[in-house]
Amino acid sequence: MHHALEIQEIVSNIFDHFSDDNTAAPSLAALAITCRTFKEPALDVLWRTLDDLSALARCLPKTSRRLKCRGYIYTIHRPLTQSEWDILRSYTRRIQSILYFGDGHALDKKSIKILSNPPSPGPLFPNLHTMYCTYSKRTMPLLHLPLPSLVYLVVDFKNPDLFLDSSKSFPNFSPHIRDIFISVLGTRGASFYKIEPDYFCRWRNLCDVGCHQVALDRDALVHLSRIPTLTRLECALSTTFPASDSFLSLSNLLHMTLKSDFLDPVSRLLSQTRLPAIKNFFAFVGNRPSRQELTSFLAGLQTSGTGNTIEELLLLQSCDSSSNSLRSEAPLLGLKDLWPCLEFSNLRHLRLNIEWNVDLADSDVLELAALPQLDSFRINDDWGWNSRGGITPGGLVRLLQTCPSLRRLNLVLDTRGYTELPSTQTLANLGLTLTPSFCIDVLDSIIEAESVPAIATLLSGIAACTGYFFFRAWSGRGMAEHPNMKEYRELWGDVEGRVDDSLGCPESSDSDSDAEVTSLE
Repeated sequence: MHHALEIQEIVSNIFDHFSDDNTAAPSLAALAITCRTFKEPALDVLWRTLDDLSALARCLPKTSRRLKCRGYIYTIHRPLTQSEWDILRSYTRRIQSILYFGDGHALDKKSIKILSNPPSPGPLFPNLHTMYCTYSKRTMPLLHLPLPSLVYLVVDFKNPDLFLDSSKSFPNFSPHIRDIFISVLGTRGASFYKIEPDYFCRWRNLCDVGCHQVALDRDALVHLSRIPTLTRLECALSTTFPASDSFLSLSNLLHMTLKSDFLDPVSRLLSQTRLPAIKNFFAFVGNRPSRQELTSFLAGLQTSGTGNTIEELLLLQSCDSSSNSLRSEAPLLGLKDLWPCLEFSNLRHLRLNIEWNVDLADSDVLELAALPQLDSFRINDDWGWNSRGGITPGGLVRLLQTCPSLRRLNLVLDTRGYTELPSTQTLANLGLTLTPSFCIDVLDSIIEAESVPAIATLLSGIAACTGYFFFRAWSGRGMAEHPNMKEYRELWGDVEGRVDDSLGCPESSDSDSDAEVTSLE
């Protein structure tokens, strides 16, 4: 054997290349029994990441374990001897990540109870730093073992009361958590559960907190505001979130996502919070906001100190919870409503998607898109504009000339009277310098058959100015009830086909199109 392979750092570096290969386990096992030099580094990589805990049972003598439930679950059917505990510890000390630990998977309740009571006081998993688990009565004991190195925890739970009662002791067993993500299984929509502030108060180094179905009260947010390491927060707000005269300062928070049944609690929090470093702010609501709520929301963003830092703003209303009132009775979104967005000097991504009708013409869109670094401009990509107007083809060209950094554009195109084919000279003089990938969604744009050739020719000219051009129309869930949706979608499909033909592109299915848009995002 070459002398270089006797140096542990070199061997470990080589074996590390197996760590991302799901099929490498047999090779690593073979290396571990090849020679003493290879044994430790091969076992370290082999045991570094476990899909589940069944491997622990399989490393025990057959006299102490067996399969049950049609071979899916292992059971340790007797107390372990000291030598068997030593075997387990020789492997558990190597485990750094457990990718799934949940009900009805890998180990039965009896086995977990045995593993949760090791005879010696040292931690069974001293180097475990990442764990994904489902919290239940069966899995709870193992989570209450000392996990001194755990920093990344993802927890799903079905029983909120069980989880919230026992979760207060988490910080005692895992005191160094930096990133924690909590979700509720088997719920739809905005089902929010409250977590007491004590749950977070003993963690001092949190960086990333994600609990979009768990409502944090003001006391919990006050504690989080005192943690200088916190950079990302995702949580729910209850409709009773209180107003307050005292201010919260999340001075180093870069990314914030708030979910609520209504927009008003989000606005109340913004009005009493300072976010001097925020880059991304997302708000998800379950009901159509009123004009007053939208005004308060944008005003709250301004007063929270985000004007010079925010780069991405998203306000999204779920399409699963439309208003009971008619769409024709919805508020009309105009330039005046969106004017505060122009105060965000570094805004790159603007996306509003609410059950409002939209009235924006050429001058309005050009005014809103005047931000120097705008990358995406998306207004009602699910709900549509429900409007006969929109930006004209000429306005679209001026918009793209004004904003060469645009990569994603969602708006309605007003094609009325646009039937004359653009000349070759007109297309040659477009003067566009688009990004390498460009996506335009014309939403619920109305189009007549006589406008199809002219629109297709113009879009073909635009598409020729970019390396990758993606187009779609009438794909939002909120547009499905329009009486003429099928007709307009077919006409826009004809436009898309003509553009593809001009570029020499193969036909793509709807599923392919969705995947391509997702990749762009």
